[in-house]
Amino acid sequence: MSLIKILETFNRSAYLSWKRKNVTIRGMKDTLSENNAGAMLGRGLYTAFLSNKALAKQYGTVYFVTGAIPKKPKVFNTLNEWEIWFYGNLVQPLFKKGEFPDARVFHSKTTIEAEMIKKGYDGIIIKGREMVNYTPSEDEVRYYQNENQLIQHYEYIVENK
Repeated sequence: MSLIKILETFNRSAYLSWKRKNVTIRGMKDTLSENNAGAMLGRGLYTAFLSNKALAKQYGTVYFVTGAIPKKPKVFNTLNEWEIWFYGNLVQPLFKKGEFPDARVFHSKTTIEAEMIKKGYDGIIIKGREMVNYTPSEDEVRYYQNENQLIQHYEYIVENK
């Protein structure tokens, strides 16, 4: 296919719309292992929003990722909002009225991801910051080193629909 034909058929605005809805970014030192970060939202696949490249870059080389966005996430506006919800809805129920909720006790009895899945969520999204997917499908998650690879993936999807 000639370059002129490719340019004629490529709908950039449709691509950018698809990208905003389906693509996140992830910084990695080694693509075969976890980043060994704090996992403050529980264990799972962490990615950042496209607008938060600075966060992703802290962990290493930045890749575009498809298939990482949770399908039924619990969404929070801020990290502080998540922490308040975490203590009030996951930690506090383990304690009797009047007892101080201790996250160490929570973590010794269960995990964030296990409790979130019990509540019907498959991940957490902190708007504009990051997200974690507790149940990513290995068949769906794909990494792309650059925009050209991502565009090729997009064109393949569009052509095969």
